[in-house]
Amino acid sequence: MSSLYSTPIGLIFVFNLIIGPGSLTLPAVVQESGWLLSGIFIATMAFLSFITFTFAIEAITITNSITQLRKLQMMKSVTRVLKSCKDMMPQVSSVNYDRLSNASTDSYNSDNEAPIFDNPGLPTSSSLMDFPPESVELLSLDNRIEMGEMVAVLLPPFAKVMFFFSISGYLFGDLSIYYKAIGQSLVDFTCDYNSINNSANKSDLCWENSSYTKHEIYLSYLMLYILIIGPFTFFSAQKTKYLQVVGFFMRIIAIIAMVVLATIRLISPTQKHGYTPASNLIAMPQLMGASIYAFMCHHSIPSVISPIKNKNNILLKVAANFLLVYTLYMCLCMTGVFAFPKVNELYTINFTPSQDTGLLYKLIDSILVLFPVLTISISFPVIAITLRNNIQVMFLPSDAHWIWKRIFIPLFSLITPVLLAAFVTRLEVLVSIVAVYAGTGIQYVTPALLVMAARAEIPQQVAAIKNDYCSPFKSKYWPLCILTWTVICVLVLTISLISKEFS
Repeated sequence: MSSLYSTPIGLIFVFNLIIGPGSLTLPAVVQESGWLLSGIFIATMAFLSFITFTFAIEAITITNSITQLRKLQMMKSVTRVLKSCKDMMPQVSSVNYDRLSNASTDSYNSDNEAPIFDNPGLPTSSSLMDFPPESVELLSLDNRIEMGEMVAVLLPPFAKVMFFFSISGYLFGDLSIYYKAIGQSLVDFTCDYNSINNSANKSDLCWENSSYTKHEIYLSYLMLYILIIGPFTFFSAQKTKYLQVVGFFMRIIAIIAMVVLATIRLISPTQKHGYTPASNLIAMPQLMGASIYAFMCHHSIPSVISPIKNKNNILLKVAANFLLVYTLYMCLCMTGVFAFPKVNELYTINFTPSQDTGLLYKLIDSILVLFPVLTISISFPVIAITLRNNIQVMFLPSDAHWIWKRIFIPLFSLITPVLLAAFVTRLEVLVSIVAVYAGTGIQYVTPALLVMAARAEIPQQVAAIKNDYCSPFKSKYWPLCILTWTVICVLVLTISLISKEFS
């Protein structure tokens, strides 16, 4: 993602980051929590997620100005030393200072000249003191600054440790959810249809005339997936814009197909239909976790936004992207909860073809059931490699033996998430735990703290300059509201888990 790309491609990146396996857990949660409560609550969560998205964008621009000004101060210090040594080092004076000092400001920002910090020539102190002539240039999204770098620049040292634990915990849980969704999809695709209605029972036989249970086949698929996809974790991998475009159209086509098939079932008088109340507060913890996970994209904001060529009105375009995602979610959920008497925790499994299904519908249903496997496999290696890199940064010294970096850490990144996926029964519970305990740290806490620190630490040289990428939520109370909401989410889920444990 180092090369530049157009705005539509960048928005496709954001769209693909948001719509992942979490979107397929929403319909089951909506059926339990109620259509009215879910519609309002998911809209609220989408709005909160967009707020923290804008916080992250603003923090990037301010952090960029801070780091660039620090480089400038360092160059000024070097210039003063060189100037004081001029008389003692005649060879230094032979350098052609006039060309650089008389150069226009535009030459430093043009495509034909190297930036001043990378220029092999030795500039004068006056040229350094005047660079950059316009502070507005510092408030830019062009220089990619990752979330971890912003935490290191703006927050205390312990915050960096907390951030790495939070993002690693999220990535760990994300891989577990990927494993769970893939294994469950493959089991329900290959096992006899009659056993799917009771898929929660691990002892059910996968095939009528075999001795293998569905759970045994599920574990076998997990091991097979590790053997096929796992080797990519030991190397480098990156998403390409062409792969993202393919993934985007796969998601759009799959969602439209599920909406159309659910609508056809809904208007059919011969099919059994579902029912959901307007609201059911008892299911609020699961709705909370699924909604947070369904709008997660914040860990990759710098990598996605920085390479966009034209960033004009980028926040408005991202807002339209969030609105599109919310609309698709509502269409997916509202048709599903009323079309099926019981919505599976992984929604695509509801489309598993039966023996009396027509050939065309059987082909479409088969593709939909395998939809999580196809889309997840595109991003699985990248998530695994990111987890591997974070673990190395946190726990390995720079001079660690290669066997730790090349063998043990990649194996740990692959095996530990699959162990969690192997023994967690319900996917929606896993989603809730990952989203609330790890996801809120990335989606809510980190952007809120970063924007608060950035606004407090903004350099005087740029404080009076208009920031085109400033969050529209400028009040100091917005970040505080986000942090308060995070505490509420953690408390609600914790109370729910404890009550279920002792009930």
